[in-house]
Amino acid sequence: MVLKLAEASEGFGLAVHAATFAIQHRRVQRKFVEALKVTLLGMAAAHALIYVVVFLPLLVLRAGNTVLATALRYDATESTLALVSTGDAVSHFLSALPLLGLDVVIHLRPALFDGVFFAMLDEVDPEYAAALRSWPPRRFRWARIKYAAQRLGKRYLMTLGALVASRVPYVGWLVVPAGAVAMMARFVGYPAAGAIAAVSVIAPDSRRSTLFVFKSLLAMSGFSRDLLRPYFAHLGAKPEQQAAFYRANESTLVGFVLAFYFFVQLSWVGPAFFVLAQAAAALFVARQTERPPTYTQGAAWAFAARQQRKTD
Repeated sequence: MVLKLAEASEGFGLAVHAATFAIQHRRVQRKFVEALKVTLLGMAAAHALIYVVVFLPLLVLRAGNTVLATALRYDATESTLALVSTGDAVSHFLSALPLLGLDVVIHLRPALFDGVFFAMLDEVDPEYAAALRSWPPRRFRWARIKYAAQRLGKRYLMTLGALVASRVPYVGWLVVPAGAVAMMARFVGYPAAGAIAAVSVIAPDSRRSTLFVFKSLLAMSGFSRDLLRPYFAHLGAKPEQQAAFYRANESTLVGFVLAFYFFVQLSWVGPAFFVLAQAAAALFVARQTERPPTYTQGAAWAFAARQQRKTD
C-alpha cells in the first residue's frame, strides 16, 4: 500500500493531540511515572550486569597480560590491542543498551504497559475501555514467534538470493537497485521508488540516506505493533490479523508513530517517549477503530473483517 500523505498527516496530528491529552490527566501521569520507573530500573540493572559480566573480566585479563608480559619479557602489544578493541566493541554495544533494555522490559512486563494504555483509554472513552477490557487477553506467544521466524527466514533467503544474483556477470549490478525499487514501492509507489533507486546509482553518496529512510519505515512498522499490543492481545488478534490491520491503517499509523519514533531512539530519554506513545496509542484506537461488543463466554471478534479504519 502506497503511503497517503493526507492520512499520514492526520496520524501525526492525532499523535500530537494524544500526547498533549495524556500529559494533562493525572491518572495517566501516575501510570506513566510507574511504568517509567520500572523501565529505567530494569535497563539500569541490565547495564550494570553487562559491566560486571564483561568489563570486569576484561580488566582482569588486561592486568594479567601486563603482569605476564613484564615477568616473561614478551611483547604484549597485539594482545593488549585485542583486549582494547574488545572493550571498545562492548562499549559501542552498551551505547544501544537502553533501547535493548526497553525491548526486554516490554516483553517481560506487558501488563505494565497495558496499565498505561487503559488508563488513557479510560479518560478518552470509558465505554470503549470497559468493552475492550472485558475481553480476556490472549498473547499468542508461539504464533508470534513462528510468524517472526518465518518473516526473518524469508528476509534471509531474499538477502542470500540477492547476494548470489549480484555476482552474475553484466547484470549483477542491477539486483540491488531492482530490489530497492520493489521494496520501496510499497511505501512510495513505483515511479518514486524508481527515481530513488536511480539517484542512488548515479550518486552513490546518497545511498546511506536512502537506506536510513527505508530502515526507519520498516522499524516504524514494528514500533506501531508494540504500541498496539494491548489492543491486539485483548481482541485475540493473531499475527496475520495484526498484519492485515496494519495494512488497512498503514498511512495513518506511519504518521502517528513518526511523532514519537526518533525521540524513542534517544538513549535513556527514549523510554519516556515510548511510554508516552503507549498512552497516546489508546486515543488512536478509540478514534480509528470500531468499539467491540462486551465479551460473552465463547465469543470471538471477527478482527480482520471488522476492526478496520473508521469511515464515519
